Amino acid sequence: MLNLIVLGCLIIIVLIFSFFVRRRRISKKIQEIRKVWGKIPESPLDIESARIFFDLNKTELVGSEYLVDEDTWYDLDFNNLFELINRTTTPTGAQNLYYLMRHPVNQDEILTLREKLINDFSINQDLREKIQIVLQNLEEKNVKYLPYSLWQPLPERPFYAAFLPVLSLISFGVLLLVLLNVIHFGVLILVFVINFFIRSLIKKKIDIFIYAFQYLGVLINTAEKLSLLKYNELRDIQENLIKTLKDTKTIAKKIFTLQFKDELGMMEYLNIYFLWDISGFYSAIYKIRQHISELREMYMTIGYLDSMIAIASFRQEYPLYCRPSFNTKMFNVNDLYNPLLTKPVPNSFIFDTNNFLITGSNMSGKTTFLKTTGVNAILAQTIHTVMAESYEAPFLQVISSIGKEDNLLLGKSYYLAEVESILRLLKASESETIHLFILDEIFRGTNSVERLAASIEVLNYLANNKDYVLVATHDLQLSDFLKDNYKNFHFREKVCDEGLTFDYKIHPGISTTRNAIALLKYVGYPQSIVENAFKRINKDE
Repeated sequence: MLNLIVLGCLIIIVLIFSFFVRRRRISKKIQEIRKVWGKIPESPLDIESARIFFDLNKTELVGSEYLVDEDTWYDLDFNNLFELINRTTTPTGAQNLYYLMRHPVNQDEILTLREKLINDFSINQDLREKIQIVLQNLEEKNVKYLPYSLWQPLPERPFYAAFLPVLSLISFGVLLLVLLNVIHFGVLILVFVINFFIRSLIKKKIDIFIYAFQYLGVLINTAEKLSLLKYNELRDIQENLIKTLKDTKTIAKKIFTLQFKDELGMMEYLNIYFLWDISGFYSAIYKIRQHISELREMYMTIGYLDSMIAIASFRQEYPLYCRPSFNTKMFNVNDLYNPLLTKPVPNSFIFDTNNFLITGSNMSGKTTFLKTTGVNAILAQTIHTVMAESYEAPFLQVISSIGKEDNLLLGKSYYLAEVESILRLLKASESETIHLFILDEIFRGTNSVERLAASIEVLNYLANNKDYVLVATHDLQLSDFLKDNYKNFHFREKVCDEGLTFDYKIHPGISTTRNAIALLKYVGYPQSIVENAFKRINKDE
């Protein structure tokens, strides 16, 4: 009796000790979470890993979403912007956020649901921290391979898969007989070598899936823990998770052998000898294929939660933002700025006409203004956050043609790349969708005569009274030829002996200043070059 009492006391002590250790571990995790709230994480997921899910699901969408094409994404510096916004805990969350930012939506209902969750995470610290603690189960960077197990075509189960459990059982029997000194140790080595070759041949075909399946069980367990949190804000999401868990919880048990890890690498030898990983893989593959839609939904739901918390963290760092309004046919913004700039200068404007032609000299802010407008139009319809005091606009599809380069590998010149890029805009303008077209220095890759003629025709074609067109140019002649369809605005600068100063503000009218030759003087070109250049300008005028 005394022994039972001692044993019971020991068990109670162990349980109490485990409870306090767990509480201390959670407390430490919460401190770490609070330390990085509103900041970019020290080791964010790289952009190529973040886009894995997007690349596996890249399609031209219709209806409530559209795809931000590669040219527009790079024109507007969205890789850098994604890294600025991404404060996710897991690779799954980062992949969801990247996908979301590549697919703006044109339904207020979808954005309202996002806004509610983002706002809940912004104001309810306990809620988001509890979720982040659970999500840390998926924070390992190799979790990035999970989409391969869900969106790649799964291999068929070969006939020999049925014999793998038998081989595992035989391997166990040999080990037992060796330990009992019934058979020679050499038989164990022989079995190990045979299983090594069997596993190597099979693993080559399914290696990427085994690697991804290692985290599938963790995904399922994470979903289960999230479904148990007691918060009304998560009720709808938890109902969805519970539905997906109904038929997928058994999958976690089938692939549990894939999740074992150790620092010494002993698990690799055990997998070789007992064939646990490939046997577990084929044991689970039928069940996974049967419930692939539920697993995909689970993946996207967990990633969605993580990405909404990241957006709330981004807002914490950039409190000067607004929620967009889409209940208008006007395009009207106040104090719009670009978060990528260290010291941005906000601009306000009203699209009282659909088409803007923006002139101005070098470095005055034309291209930055174009990018800022495009960036925020996309942010409005993805993360429901605009870097401005106010933003009113219709739902827009943003397509740009800003910076093109020669492509030696494809044998394309700068001009050909630009021609193909602008063709995207022309074709898109023929649809019923309302676009925001952004063009910077149109057809700069060819001679001035043909550039002017082609630019006039293209820009008049785009001026269809449906789409919005923002064009930046150095070519002041375009202003005269396009005056019937485009309203003129400009950026300006002041040239003095000390150099150039810019206000980076947009002003109505055509630019009346030039700074190209002034820049030559400012950086130290020979005086004769500067004076003769000015003389040529005055003579031509």
